[in-house]
Amino acid sequence: MRNAHRVKTGEKKYGLLLSGMVVLWFLLFGEMAIAYQEEEVSRGGSITGVVKFTGIVPSPQTYKVTMGSNPEFCRTLADETGGIAIPQVRVSSKQELADVVIFLQEVERGKSVPKSGPVVTVDRCQFGPYVIGAMADQTLRVAMRDPIAHQLRGWEILDKGRLPLFQIPNLKEGEEATIPLKARRSSIIKLECDQHRFMQGWLLLAANPYVGVTDDHGLYRLTNVPAGIQTVGAWHPVLGYQEAKVKLIAGQQAILELSFASSTSP
Repeated sequence: MRNAHRVKTGEKKYGLLLSGMVVLWFLLFGEMAIAYQEEEVSRGGSITGVVKFTGIVPSPQTYKVTMGSNPEFCRTLADETGGIAIPQVRVSSKQELADVVIFLQEVERGKSVPKSGPVVTVDRCQFGPYVIGAMADQTLRVAMRDPIAHQLRGWEILDKGRLPLFQIPNLKEGEEATIPLKARRSSIIKLECDQHRFMQGWLLLAANPYVGVTDDHGLYRLTNVPAGIQTVGAWHPVLGYQEAKVKLIAGQQAILELSFASSTSP
């Protein structure tokens, strides 16, 4: 029989908003004295749960489709007024929060690193998926599905300002580009298009392969995790960062439920 461990709201440790993301860089990488090492995990367990949302959902960011090049192609995203609404926070009818990156801190050895890195697709003037969790030093594949030109960029988001990570000036339909995820000063990467401001995406780079993103129902699951006390980090590009500790028994499952609160006032 599996073992379930639930963490109450009062046991959670809340931390940073996006303006303080430089601190998250040190949480992820500052104490890693050696590189992550792959090894067989004896009786690995799993950590799973649902991330909830409380409060008022922030309003979407709105843009006019006339912005940028080839507005007629991107118009399929627009409403009858020509506006494109990009949700900042995606919440289900049951208050389940999507797009939260879940990762383990301070794990220096464990399961194998995936042979292939994450893939982001440019399709109908949008990045998909919107939020990605990946291990640092993997390779990002950017796949172009649009027949129009996009000027794609990746930025390291700092506490103040940002640093350029990559630029893809003219990727044609059906082509792919590969980008080494070797960030220098931040674990937060923002994807943008110079020609279309409504095109945005996010990556969080973790120090180990124990990383995932909540689905449309707020569900996450980390597998083949070493037994012991694990620190679980949770990051959302708008709602910020929090962490909680969970005790995992070898070969069993721990349930960790998390909740983010809105910063929007009534």
